[in-house]
Amino acid sequence: MAIASTQPSLPDPLQLRRRLGLQGIGFGLLLLVAFASAVYWGIAAERRQNLRGEARQLAAAAATQLPLISHEQQEEGNARKFRNDREVVALAERRSQRVQWRDAAGRLLQQEGDLVLPQGPPPPVAVGGLRWQHWPGGIVLQQPVYTRLRAGGSPQLAGYVRVGLATAPLEQELARLRRGLLLGGITAAIVALMVGRRLLAEAFQPLQQQMQALERFSADASHELRHPLTLLRTLVAAEPQPHGPLLQRVDAIAAAMASLLNDLLFLARQEQREGPAAVGGGWCRFDLLELLEDALIRCGPLAEVDGLSLQLLAPEPAGAELPVWGQPDQLLRLFTNLLLNAIRFSPPGGLVALEGIRQGGRLRVRVCDQGPGVPAEHRQAIFERFWSCGPGSHSGLGLPIALAIARRHGGELSLESAEPGRCVLLVDLPAA
Repeated sequence: MAIASTQPSLPDPLQLRRRLGLQGIGFGLLLLVAFASAVYWGIAAERRQNLRGEARQLAAAAATQLPLISHEQQEEGNARKFRNDREVVALAERRSQRVQWRDAAGRLLQQEGDLVLPQGPPPPVAVGGLRWQHWPGGIVLQQPVYTRLRAGGSPQLAGYVRVGLATAPLEQELARLRRGLLLGGITAAIVALMVGRRLLAEAFQPLQQQMQALERFSADASHELRHPLTLLRTLVAAEPQPHGPLLQRVDAIAAAMASLLNDLLFLARQEQREGPAAVGGGWCRFDLLELLEDALIRCGPLAEVDGLSLQLLAPEPAGAELPVWGQPDQLLRLFTNLLLNAIRFSPPGGLVALEGIRQGGRLRVRVCDQGPGVPAEHRQAIFERFWSCGPGSHSGLGLPIALAIARRHGGELSLESAEPGRCVLLVDLPAA
């Protein structure tokens, strides 16, 4: 039997295109999220900084009026409010702000604006010191006010200014920004998805055409080569003289080539179909346990040659069925291939077991043998055509055909365990 390289086969173009599409979408979404986050946090930081700057501006304007307000309080007993700074009055009359003037003892002298401020922390006492307070409704700035420095004297504390600004307008602006970024991101994602799908389809079209041409060539070549092999075997069988060793060898080689071509033709036909079929082609509902028993009976004579025992472990409770929807002849071929593979690698006198169970809506059949297992570095390649990792380890087309049949029925074939002395192949099929 020919030995092929163990290098991984080329991926299916459709699966590769789907995987690249998903990776591209994920990477694009990551970029959009990173860009939108950077824009949002940059603008939000700038707007908050502007709000703090506005509070400082208002506090500086109010600080210049504290000595005059204190003087009016002392002279006229708060008979009237002092209003001669248009900037302070204009800012303080907004509903989203409040300005408070306090004396050195912390007593309220005068206030402007309608914003309700929370109870504040102790005011700062250092010259030029500022104290910020944040609460869910806004920010508050407290600033001490000192008289001008005299020659050789120390500054005198005149009082405090407390300025509050509401953050509701800022939060509304940031909410509009978030909605705009979200809408823009969704629009950009949709446009990128449409353009990306078109570009991927155009990029993979030549590769898909080449793969389809190769599949057609494999099917056509297998089909056409069957005729000369059939003719050759017919001529050998029609030879009037008793078959000599040479003719017997020619007939055996021709039979092996015919079997190989039949397997190649079967694989080519399976690969040209997409997904499980639902109707036609001998599909029906049946008990998978009965089919497993037929597979054991078919492989029994070969197992007896090596003194192997074949065993079927049925699910509990007794009499339970494993209903499946599929093609009985193809599924029989699947499990026959797996049993032949297990018998081939099992030591004389060993045990080959089939275990069928039902888990929810899935049927799981394990094919267990006591062979040498599969090295870890080769476990991803055992389902390739003509895979080999050394003398005596050729897989031929049995496992690839079993994998193709399993996928044709909406299932999967995988290597569950491959340790020395116990190798387990798992067939996962949908229950009917």
